[in-house]
Amino acid sequence: MNIAITSRSKIEDIKYWSGTIENIYNALKLNKKIKIIKIDNLNNSIRKIHALKREIIKFAKNEKYDDAYNEIVSKNFSNQIQKKINKVNKIDYILCFDASLVSYLNTNIPIILWTDLLYSHYYDHYYKNKKIAKNSLNSINKLEISTITKAKKIFLPTKWALAKAKNKYIKYSHKFYLLPFGPNFKTKIKKKNVMKIISKRSKDYLYLLTLSVEWERKGIEKIIKLKEIIKKKNIKIKLLIIGLKKKILLKDKNIKIIPFIDKTNTSGEKKISNYLVKSHFHVLFSTAEAYGISLVEANSRAVPNISFKVGGISNVIKNNINGKLFKKNEDLDVIANYIIRIYQNKKKYRKLAKSSYDYYCKNFEYDKIINNFVKLIK
Repeated sequence: MNIAITSRSKIEDIKYWSGTIENIYNALKLNKKIKIIKIDNLNNSIRKIHALKREIIKFAKNEKYDDAYNEIVSKNFSNQIQKKINKVNKIDYILCFDASLVSYLNTNIPIILWTDLLYSHYYDHYYKNKKIAKNSLNSINKLEISTITKAKKIFLPTKWALAKAKNKYIKYSHKFYLLPFGPNFKTKIKKKNVMKIISKRSKDYLYLLTLSVEWERKGIEKIIKLKEIIKKKNIKIKLLIIGLKKKILLKDKNIKIIPFIDKTNTSGEKKISNYLVKSHFHVLFSTAEAYGISLVEANSRAVPNISFKVGGISNVIKNNINGKLFKKNEDLDVIANYIIRIYQNKKKYRKLAKSSYDYYCKNFEYDKIINNFVKLIK
């Protein structure tokens, strides 16, 4: 089976889609039934012109203009992909992760779209309080329906995203399927070592960790408040924040901020993995989240998640199996009491940490996901 993977950036670029495309590419390569053809690293010059226009409109009108979901940009990308696939003798499927890349593609080769959320819903979810340029909204809807019409199948990682897509595009509801994303890690921890890893976690300090790039959307201030509430309950606690884009200075010696860690090399991934395996809980207080790959990454290291019931997160976390979900406006004292109760009961904590890892193995390991992918496209 020959599958062409499309990406406007290099597939190996982990800054594009946080490395998800690269990890899917690597997982597909391991499947003996699949041969991969890369259609990536497209000429980005026309999109960059519209990126400049985006900044001008933002400054002049305080509107959000989309430089990728633009008909001129989309046609350009589709034309580039068209020329590349015409040079390949045999392609059975075209796999894309961005609907706008193939909206104007003219081909009989079946198109598979695999994304976290339809783009129109992405805007509703993340930018509902922002003023959107009218021509961007029109382009988003036009390009999206064009790709949905062309696509043979469309994979979404959560029941939440799936339900939204089926409700909007009832005529094409038969094209939508559930298929999750795995972690953006190349290495695994061995099952035989899981309980040993859990038992080695500190008995003196409660360690909370958050893998968060954005201060506001990822709810960092609330996480810091949670840490303070737990501290006031006479629990020794440390908080580690990994991945922030902007520099933040905090005086609290029990809060450590580590900027973005590059996972393109093994040492970067190893650093993040080492921080995770030493942590008791991963906390993610996002105000909006389509999926939350950091939640899967935490579970892959036997770390339970504490998060809000927002967007697709509600389909990633199962209460008291791989973490705990709370209402978006939940009193932080309630969350603190839950964490303390589990942490202080060593038997309960070990059980939750182990079941977090088991849940990951059952639902989010890429070898199983890719096996399902192959079954679904056939």
